[in-house]
Amino acid sequence: FVGMSKDSKLSSEYDITSMIHCSNDSDDNTRTCTTTNENTLVIIATKWSDASFLEQQDHWRGMGGIHRSIFVYSTLEEAFVEDIFCKANLLQAVSGAATDDDCDGGEDFPRRWKGRIDVQARIGRGWNERVEGRNIYYNEEIPYTISKQYQDFDDVVVEYKMLFQLYDPDNSPVFDEALDVTATEDNPLMKDVHRRFNLLSFSADVPGNVQAWCDESPSLYRLEATLVQQQRVNNAASKDAVVVDTFECKIGFRSIEIRDRQLLINGQPVLIKGVNRHDHSPTGGKAVTLDEIRQDLMLMKEYNFNAIRTAHYPNDPYLYDLADELGLYVVDEANIECHGHYDFICREHSFTAAMLDRVQRMVIRDQNHPSIIGWSLGNEAGFAFNHTMLYGWIKGYDNSRFVQYEGAHRPEWGQDPHNYERKDAGMGTDVVCPMYPTIDEITEWADEIAPRINETRPFIMCEYAHAMGNSSGSLADYWKVIKEREGLQGGFIWDWIDQGLLEVDADGKSYFAYGGDYGETPNDANFNINGMISPDRKPHPAMIEFKKIAQPVDFSFKFHADRNEFTIRVTNQRYFSSLDDLQWKWTLKMDGFDLEEGTCSFPKLMKPKTEEDAIVSTLKDAFDRHSLDTVIQLGTAEVHLDIAVFCVGGATSEGRIKSVSELQDYPEVASEQFALCTRSTGIAVHSLPETFHQSPGKQKLSEEDSKFTLSSNCCRATLYEGSTSFEYALDSKTVVFGMRPNLFRAPTDNDAVKQNGDQFNDPSKPLGNWLRLGLDCVCLDEVVTSGSLSSSSITSNATIYGQPGKQSYPGIALAEKLLSSVGEEELNRKVHLGSYKQTIKIDTTGILYVEVLFDLNESLTDLPRVGIELAVPSELKQMIFFADGPAECYSDRSYSSHAGVYEGSISDSSTYVVPQEQANRMNMRWLVLAEPNGTGRLQVPKFSEDIKSTFRGAVSDRQGAMIASTSDEMPQFTVSRHTDVSLFSARHVKELKDDQDRIFIRIDAAQRGLGSGSCGPQTLDRYKVNGGECSLSFCIKPFGYNS
Repeated sequence: FVGMSKDSKLSSEYDITSMIHCSNDSDDNTRTCTTTNENTLVIIATKWSDASFLEQQDHWRGMGGIHRSIFVYSTLEEAFVEDIFCKANLLQAVSGAATDDDCDGGEDFPRRWKGRIDVQARIGRGWNERVEGRNIYYNEEIPYTISKQYQDFDDVVVEYKMLFQLYDPDNSPVFDEALDVTATEDNPLMKDVHRRFNLLSFSADVPGNVQAWCDESPSLYRLEATLVQQQRVNNAASKDAVVVDTFECKIGFRSIEIRDRQLLINGQPVLIKGVNRHDHSPTGGKAVTLDEIRQDLMLMKEYNFNAIRTAHYPNDPYLYDLADELGLYVVDEANIECHGHYDFICREHSFTAAMLDRVQRMVIRDQNHPSIIGWSLGNEAGFAFNHTMLYGWIKGYDNSRFVQYEGAHRPEWGQDPHNYERKDAGMGTDVVCPMYPTIDEITEWADEIAPRINETRPFIMCEYAHAMGNSSGSLADYWKVIKEREGLQGGFIWDWIDQGLLEVDADGKSYFAYGGDYGETPNDANFNINGMISPDRKPHPAMIEFKKIAQPVDFSFKFHADRNEFTIRVTNQRYFSSLDDLQWKWTLKMDGFDLEEGTCSFPKLMKPKTEEDAIVSTLKDAFDRHSLDTVIQLGTAEVHLDIAVFCVGGATSEGRIKSVSELQDYPEVASEQFALCTRSTGIAVHSLPETFHQSPGKQKLSEEDSKFTLSSNCCRATLYEGSTSFEYALDSKTVVFGMRPNLFRAPTDNDAVKQNGDQFNDPSKPLGNWLRLGLDCVCLDEVVTSGSLSSSSITSNATIYGQPGKQSYPGIALAEKLLSSVGEEELNRKVHLGSYKQTIKIDTTGILYVEVLFDLNESLTDLPRVGIELAVPSELKQMIFFADGPAECYSDRSYSSHAGVYEGSISDSSTYVVPQEQANRMNMRWLVLAEPNGTGRLQVPKFSEDIKSTFRGAVSDRQGAMIASTSDEMPQFTVSRHTDVSLFSARHVKELKDDQDRIFIRIDAAQRGLGSGSCGPQTLDRYKVNGGECSLSFCIKPFGYNS
């Protein structure tokens, strides 16, 4: 037996020297291994133990086994470098003495810094004297050894000493000679030198200036320590030193301090744009490959994250190496979570040593990483004297970082709402770090609580914006408050990746499994499918929203119509760097189409957190060339200015601005759009892109056998009395059919977790109420239809009813529990919802106009949507639209959306692991669906003098339909292969079956926002949909169908 460890996430080291089977063939009794001396290493992983009570995190708990690498290494038996802890202190470069407390970098830019290293080194000894897993318990000098060849001499001494060298980011040595702690009198750079037995401690000033480490410029130095051996024989002169062991690590010079309600990194109040990250692989479970770790961190940088919380345990050492290299701040979290014993273990003496063991080993293992700016005592484990002990040990060992723990601001007992005035919270956390506070709560803390109690600590949310399914609503609302108020400094989104496991069913269909799919009980269904990226690491649309919020540069635009001039103001949102590594592209758009584009550079050496006006002569020329000042003054078209920013690295140092085509090869880091001219009225049909030329015809209205028919110029709309569902055709081809009112959406996980039966009666989750109202199966009754020849229209008036229990959802726990809990009387009734009025009319060219008016009961609150659903033939599978995009967006997640004409694909409902509402776009101007042809996909034309005619040419040889908004209020829309009911009925994407005959279009006057209510605040009131009047107006324009 060699040893054991009970922390499943930390490295465990065991000295196996005495266990190795070796032969003693040499004369000097040296032990050597041969092929005949094979050794077998046996490792037993115990799935459950007393340590399991400390590892109750919300993730796959049943994945026993070994999740990290295993390797064997060797050292010399008599002495080796056991541990080095180097604090790389960043000091302000000023005349006179530099201190740790004065490191704001001064007013100079680029900032100049001085550096100092504080080093503690430990020399290890033979296996029988080493206390395994600890670096702190030595009491004796290193025993000098006498080699056999010197045993005939009376006085043989073997001496050990350590030499230290620092290499800068260019790998050049920093010190003229390696630092020798035994010769400090010859080196004025060294001070505070102490040698106690096998412990060495010293400080050394770094000559010249140093490059600071931060997320924007992660400059890494390399510290090399060399343990050398020298022999002195009978007081003879020393022989050449022999290198016994070496140690090296990357370090970064940076400072961390907390004062005045701010976390200061290198003197700057950096906003923490972070995310919580669980270890997860769709094929390896908790065993994550190095490639997957790198992919995670590269994606984080690409989407403008700057911080990671290692929720809820220390990560693989490779992650910290990458964070050092790429520039990501890390809060390193101890593997302590006690959900099921929240108030108990933090007060239990028998767990004190185990909790301390986990914290000590984490800190000592990861102590040299500059990316780690703070230590976390764990997660959701109560708060009592065990935690204050952990806090005290860390602050005593490493005072260069902050310590955080969310539970310090909970009530003394229980996990009730946060108590920001708890007196002893400062004994467990240096930052106020709640989870899932509301926007009102963080505003109250900043405006009222913190000033009143003289709070000096910053407010950094350890978890917020729960990203389960289609979520992350109000991210921009959170960050508006964060950026405006003192003391609010960001937080960590929950969380990074959907923890689905890749499986293949009996039919060969792949899918991602989650809780309950393996028959295990208890389980939490899909509650661990709550990431910003999918299990196979594809970014969800919420990533685009965050990227925009966290971008390093912002713009403002002002047009001076009186003198035909405009001003573009640039704000550098970085804290340490200029914008010299960035270039930007501008694009002018008219009615959604790209009109002209150009490139521009930023002002040189623009200081962080400053503003400057940008001079863009090429943009001004484009304005004049297209007479946009006149267009804007008359309001004859929508005009937008788009800006995209690209990171070109050092390319701008050549002084050359890259072309538009060249910029496309570089990563985009920021974007902006300005609406220079918007329409004050609905879209005029004549302003739409032309899809076909048709001479005016004669409008007709006929009524026969309860069938109303409107016709004009080869177009025909048919509707039967007693129904509002019409069929619209051009020539003999049906273009649109099956329109009906739609008040339901496939619930998001924030509406309720449909596989959690207990949520059917949860007042904070609206889905249960939607089903009780029968919104998933509305019907129209008391329909009265009339036609008007003078206006060439058909009008229908009806009453809307909900039919609770009409639809069944086998295997959907919430629906099943709800239906089993209500009586037959409630199931077999109709719920009066309001009235519905629909008018369709046709013009002389055959364009069909649709107007819908809902008057819903005022008592109805928090509805999913108010709109209609219609269908088009399944052949119309190519899509172009003019709306906000290009990615899906919702009322509370549209900050990153830009108006424009975009190509799109028909949603196959596979964006999220659990089928739910998805693929919505805001502010639809028009939508085109067309059949494919031999020329490839339907593409958006660009840069034409007559863009509308060019568009006509793009669709002229295709068949399809255009649907365009004609109201002042632009609607939302979704195009999908599935109905909301079919999405709600499915637990996995593999269960969805595409409709072979129809593609569904949902057009909404209003749809509920997303919120983050699966675990956190529900949708804000201003993004909810309530009863009352609501209207929709749009037209349908077919093309390409010939008799």
